[in-house]
Amino acid sequence: MVLDPAASRVAAEIPTDKPPDGWEKHFDKLGEMPKTIPASFAAQWGEWCGEHGVKGKFSMVPFPAGVGRIDQGFPGFPERELTDWLRVTKGTIQKNFDITPEILTHTRVVDLKTWQLTDAWEQREWVDPPEELLTDYIVAAMQLLKNAGIACEGVTSPGSFGSKKEPAYARAVLDAALRVNNNPRPFYFLHVKADGPPNVPLWHVDKAKGRAVASVVGCTNDWFGATGYDTSNPDLFITEDLRSGRLPTVLAQELPCVLVGHWPCFYVNGGPGFKVLKEVRRRLGAFDPDGTRTIWMKTSQIGHYWMARQLSEMTVEHGTSAAEARVRVNTAFPAANFTLALQGTASRVRVAGRDLREVKSRRDFHSGTFLVDGNQTFAAFDLAGGAITLVATLE
Repeated sequence: MVLDPAASRVAAEIPTDKPPDGWEKHFDKLGEMPKTIPASFAAQWGEWCGEHGVKGKFSMVPFPAGVGRIDQGFPGFPERELTDWLRVTKGTIQKNFDITPEILTHTRVVDLKTWQLTDAWEQREWVDPPEELLTDYIVAAMQLLKNAGIACEGVTSPGSFGSKKEPAYARAVLDAALRVNNNPRPFYFLHVKADGPPNVPLWHVDKAKGRAVASVVGCTNDWFGATGYDTSNPDLFITEDLRSGRLPTVLAQELPCVLVGHWPCFYVNGGPGFKVLKEVRRRLGAFDPDGTRTIWMKTSQIGHYWMARQLSEMTVEHGTSAAEARVRVNTAFPAANFTLALQGTASRVRVAGRDLREVKSRRDFHSGTFLVDGNQTFAAFDLAGGAITLVATLE
């Protein structure tokens, strides 16, 4: 697979009115970088993630630097490379990661009428395209992946793409997702907030139609090593003593904890990013040995859960007796592993007429179960669209 749009053919086209950023800072290392990352490494990486429960989203560039389209092949590169990459992506990586287009080229903007590169750059300069063109552009990115057999759940911004016109960008993502994949609840990945509490802003909510788009915000900078020559340090994520670093701070607030990394760092220059990922995963395992404080999710699942949490309507109803608590949930935003907390201790909990199984520890608490903890009862279930009623028998 083509490693990075920072290929030699575009290296001389770095905008000169901007300070060096990202791979531009390591321009002198371009000659040392391989032109491709083999599918065998992607398989190794994806298999390790699957074995260790690591989930998230994984970006692909549908028309990298204008070299070629992912659905048609890359001239000058063996056809088998792309075939193997797509096999690994769909067979291994996609099991645990949403696949997103990192828009089209990650370098210069494409004229969709001619498929020729223009002088504008996706990452920074193309800040004010007409909304219809912006939608068509995202449609093109999603469609190329779909043509290659990959239905994406959202998109990733190359650099700051979309940040100066975010309401229009969010609308374009939603409209494109509906047009290409009939997906009414996509996400986009644009912002990183490496200090302070991260959040999941929701845009263009239509509760009647069950439509919204989630902006899933990263809570770390790329401390895996970015290009393979940047800062690579597990302590910035979580220290050896498990007390400091960005992750314990965010997890203590029970907020989405999205780690950010770039693909080159996991392979080039000896793969410092992969080593850091393994160490961070080991430390998180020690931080949460029984799995009661963390749960790994695909990025789309984070967006779906946040929508269900924010947009579902909940009504407390009268029970048939003082010992019965009833909660009616009405939503057009389904989510897996949805949880509710009830005041009081319950001996029985039913959702939509089905009994949940009582468990005695947070380690065993997951969809289809309930847990009594102190004076509260927690219920977990898959939230389907429509109206359901939770009935708890209180002791």
